[in-house]
Amino acid sequence: MKRTIGLIWLFAVLLVLVACGTSAPVQEQPETPADAPEEILQELLTRDYIVGYLWYCDGLPDGGELTEDEYLPVSPEGGYPTLESLQTLLERTYPDELVRTLMDAQDMQGRPRFVEREGILYKSSRPVFSRYYWDYDADSVVIENESSTEMVFTVEMQNLHTGERVPLSRTAVNTAAGWRLSEVGITAAEQGLEEQSSEETRAVAERFTAALVANDPQTIAACAGEAPETYQNWKGMTITEASITDTLEEYDGYGRYRVHMVTQNAFGVFAVGEEDYLLIVQQEQGQETPVVCYYEPEEKIAYNYSQERKDAACEMTMLFLQSQGGVRFSSTFWMDRAAVTDFALTMLYAENEGAMAFSAEEVAAAAQKYLGLIGFAPDESYRGEEGYLLAGRAAYSLPHLLVWPGYGDGSGRILVKAEIYSDHLNVQNCQGYLFAFYPNGDGTLRLASIT
Repeated sequence: MKRTIGLIWLFAVLLVLVACGTSAPVQEQPETPADAPEEILQELLTRDYIVGYLWYCDGLPDGGELTEDEYLPVSPEGGYPTLESLQTLLERTYPDELVRTLMDAQDMQGRPRFVEREGILYKSSRPVFSRYYWDYDADSVVIENESSTEMVFTVEMQNLHTGERVPLSRTAVNTAAGWRLSEVGITAAEQGLEEQSSEETRAVAERFTAALVANDPQTIAACAGEAPETYQNWKGMTITEASITDTLEEYDGYGRYRVHMVTQNAFGVFAVGEEDYLLIVQQEQGQETPVVCYYEPEEKIAYNYSQERKDAACEMTMLFLQSQGGVRFSSTFWMDRAAVTDFALTMLYAENEGAMAFSAEEVAAAAQKYLGLIGFAPDESYRGEEGYLLAGRAAYSLPHLLVWPGYGDGSGRILVKAEIYSDHLNVQNCQGYLFAFYPNGDGTLRLASIT
């Protein structure tokens, strides 16, 4: 039967100790040599798991109210009631340098992770947590290399959120105080997951560019997360080069690459000649692996895929599409009353972070400011006990949206072109929208029409 060093075991130990009227032991007996290297590693990994649980998963139970500086007292029932007890745990698990690093750990605001005041241990209420809970598979430990000073071994850690397993190569070093682990397992697992995901992301990018040159529509579709037949009409294209020339950004499940492509014939999908393209690969919600989600000439990048996001007209366009979907009208006068109320509230939420409800006067003012409608009366279906509000609802899903940078038309208007496609490569079933805005004079804009 597979053995794990996990949360259930840890809670069981703590519950038994509490039930017996005692707390978890703090001052442990001096180490005695284990019978075998495997036993040494199992003991170290057990303590390593506890450290990860306490430092990165908020494993120390609360023992009172939040202080003014947002620290929580720690209950002694957790087994580690003092800084000294935490340091003892670390000293029996890691070399001195890592012990000092962990004892000096900071929270999200750069303050100490743990502090002791008048003999009471406190933990920050704003810690830096790991992204996932992790557990070891104790039976997966294999010693790869062993000497009197060092043991190199492999062990699998399981992501308890996704079930994914990450194989790790780890090291134990023989110090004057005994065998110690060279790193904390939970941080090693997260780093390993990031490296594994980055490798997957890069592999998708390389398969995609190779498929363009090989004129392999099925592989192109697979890289884009689409059905095999999606790009069958690309068969016969002649692309002589598509090579990644620069990695602009690459991390866990996301990559931006510059691709130099030479096209001889692409049926109008790509321009003939040499050109640099921006390729973006990312892991989207509902996708098991990263997919190509953007491949367009680098000379002009769609606003919602750019790294400069300061265009007010584009931002308002995306807010409208997310809240109202794709609609058209020659004047906001023709908008449905409920739709006006909805979008006015959307804009109020965007400019008043944390607000929950608004008065009829505030909604009417927003309708005038952002839609040019004077004397508007909000739809009563949006009225709650405390005022007008947006009930919980999902935004319109627009995964294949391109919003292009705004431009002036010479008559005082700012125009923004938005395109919604049915595929990740943005070539299938395009629905185009042209948003027209007028400046308000205070840096904000009002929507005039969508055609």
